[in-house]
Amino acid sequence: MERGIMSDKTRNVVNELLSRLGAGDIAGFADMFADDAHWEIPGDPGTAHWVGRRKVDEIPGFFETIGAHTDREVFEIDRILVDGPNAVLIGRARVICRSTGRTIDTPFAIDIVVDEEGRISRYYMFEDSLAVYQAMNG
Repeated sequence: MERGIMSDKTRNVVNELLSRLGAGDIAGFADMFADDAHWEIPGDPGTAHWVGRRKVDEIPGFFETIGAHTDREVFEIDRILVDGPNAVLIGRARVICRSTGRTIDTPFAIDIVVDEEGRISRYYMFEDSLAVYQAMNG
């Protein structure tokens, strides 16, 4: 597929993904992933239960888990960069950890790859894992 056409497809997929997330349509969000997609937020799941690798059918559990342990104050996307099948979302998140009352305020980047069928094959989120650790360990 031509790079420009793939870039358009990728941008449309990312926009739809964010639209579903914003609407709270977690099932629809998860449906956008390829069956063998790679989902990962690096970190120690023993410290922050929402980090780590997940299979596609475990994606809704991510939202349940993070919602059970934190209260979201901010989740903003500042920029979306697209090049062919690749997209990078750059933003900022701020949540309060319920167990400690501490704030995680972190910039983040999400690396997304969209396959030719328009399904997400990779979702890899980079965040300040030290800030997460410190907030979760009071």
